[in-house]
Amino acid sequence: MNEGRGLSVAVPWSLSHYISLNGFHPIYRALFDHAPAGLDLYAWDNVRLYRRFSSDVKMREAVFSKALAAKDLSSRLASKSVAGTYQEYFWPPNQVLTTELPGDLEFHHTAPFPSLQRPFVLHCEMFAPVWFPFSQQGSGGLDRAGEIREHYRSIFANPLCLGIFSHVPETLHAFTQFFDDPNIVQKLFSSRIGLSAKAVFDRSFPKKSSLQCPKFLFVNSANQNPFNFFRRGGHIVLRFWKEYLEEGRDGLLMLRCAKPNDEDLSEYGVDVSLVRDQTGRSIIWGQDYLANHEMNALMASTHFFLLPSASLHSASIMQAMALGAIPVVTDTVGTSVYVTDNENGIVLQGMRDAIWHKDTSTGTLIDRYGKTPDLDDSLTYQLTSRVGALLDRPDAYHDMQNHMIAYAQDQFSGQAFSDHLWSTISALYYRYRESSEQRISIPRQGGHGLLDCTVRGDEWARVFESPTQPMLRINTGHSVVWELGGALIHAYGNPPFKLNDWSALAKYYSTGAPRSTFAHTLAELGGKYVGFSKSPSGHSIYGLAVWISGALKPYPMLYGQAARVWKQIRRYHSYFVSRLLKPMTSDVNIELVRHGVSGYNIIRHGDRYYAIPQSEGAFIPAKAESGGYSSCFSSYSLEQVEHAVQEAVDSAPEPAVSYRQSFDRISKL
Repeated sequence: MNEGRGLSVAVPWSLSHYISLNGFHPIYRALFDHAPAGLDLYAWDNVRLYRRFSSDVKMREAVFSKALAAKDLSSRLASKSVAGTYQEYFWPPNQVLTTELPGDLEFHHTAPFPSLQRPFVLHCEMFAPVWFPFSQQGSGGLDRAGEIREHYRSIFANPLCLGIFSHVPETLHAFTQFFDDPNIVQKLFSSRIGLSAKAVFDRSFPKKSSLQCPKFLFVNSANQNPFNFFRRGGHIVLRFWKEYLEEGRDGLLMLRCAKPNDEDLSEYGVDVSLVRDQTGRSIIWGQDYLANHEMNALMASTHFFLLPSASLHSASIMQAMALGAIPVVTDTVGTSVYVTDNENGIVLQGMRDAIWHKDTSTGTLIDRYGKTPDLDDSLTYQLTSRVGALLDRPDAYHDMQNHMIAYAQDQFSGQAFSDHLWSTISALYYRYRESSEQRISIPRQGGHGLLDCTVRGDEWARVFESPTQPMLRINTGHSVVWELGGALIHAYGNPPFKLNDWSALAKYYSTGAPRSTFAHTLAELGGKYVGFSKSPSGHSIYGLAVWISGALKPYPMLYGQAARVWKQIRRYHSYFVSRLLKPMTSDVNIELVRHGVSGYNIIRHGDRYYAIPQSEGAFIPAKAESGGYSSCFSSYSLEQVEHAVQEAVDSAPEPAVSYRQSFDRISKL
């Protein structure tokens, strides 16, 4: 950074189109936690935007009119052209909010969506996602490569593009090949990569258990996307586990991911009966999203982190290495940045040759996902033999682990990553400002009227530790609550959300967008999702009664009948609130999540879920922990509690017991 000169950076990752790009991805947290003095970082807080647009009609209309102007400009482009599709995906309200965000320059990651009203930089990991939504990893090629090249050349060759950064050498090489443009090549920079010390290191983590009963962990990605189990290599892990157990070895396999159905598992060569038999015994399957500190604790308790993946997952590899879990990865493109075989991890061979090829139209390396039975057999064999060989030599395991931890502390320093990247960006910005063409003073961009709607300096942990993809937190049947990017989003019913419906502007701009409420905490939602205080239209039940009363007063007979019905409704409503809701909500950490699930109520207390019989009164935490209810199921996973209830109701006591045992084991991890 240039001493004595402040730099402000606009970070538009909280806008709805960045959901597809994983928004505030943990790989970038170090840039915020270790930002140098004099650097101001600005990002929209969607809760504050929602409140501002709800209360300030003048401001809302000003932003809305700018969005309409941006829409008119975009509509002049051919709808099926690359430029037209790009602008449509960018969405006019997002374009306006990108421009309105304060800052001297913009920082984008993965794919470029700059306002082109001020300088910007891009940091990316892999080459294919840069062209999103036209391409993504595993797509096998780039359709309309010529048109895409020219559209993005206009973005990257623009003087406002100051730099393109990546920590993966193959990505920078692909840029050089794809554009063959000296003006763009000179903007390519190699960066470091690292994890925030605040996000990973914690001396309170327990020590690992003995290698005689090692723990293995599989997670589907740092963003915990539930839909990439097979691309991540989950089926290889389950096949390995069968071989591992058949060798007579002991251990525990933990999977943090959504569980695929039996048909899909079987199609990928997994022994479904073994998985069913071992779940709750040697296999612990946690399907709910885990907060950052929970994932850290899980990693810290693990001996091996299993990642036989088709693609690179930087954040989870670094997290595992820093916390002492030896990574078992494939030789896919980018792995070499992190893991050296037999030195600080295990690298399984064959993935690169199987799915990566040179694209004939662009000359760049492209990956194509698909079923690879022969490769799956090879990876399963390699995983079993390599892990077994290391377990048979405990000294070799500990030597590798010590080398790995030291390497991670040196090479994946979040402070070093932040210092290197921000100093380079700062130098590029001031060089741009001081160039002969840019001597005229350039005002800082941004709508200062919305400055109070940005993330505050001490709130970055909230947005980085929140899901980067919409995650369903509560579904009461008449309401849903989602979590995304540091915000809780409530909607009545269970309406479908399109990509841009996650924007705080959606309900004002898009016809048919859900009427959602944004809040930082469940308490701020005021119990909308629990009781009958609101109807789907947003009016109180008593407000509805007043309206009906006024409408029926001219008709005495109908009015009398309605009054009698309403009296009964009020009686049942009061009983429900007094007997079921109030006892459970006297403690702000207690929340009724499901009512009447096969004779049980499901309650959240802290970060655990409990199912107790409806007939046994209010939920009391101490009573649940001491076995005071005739039947009680608990877990950190709502889905597993529901499953356990169903197992009990179906008169299958042995599975019900095994699930309870599995919950207890998860809670002790």
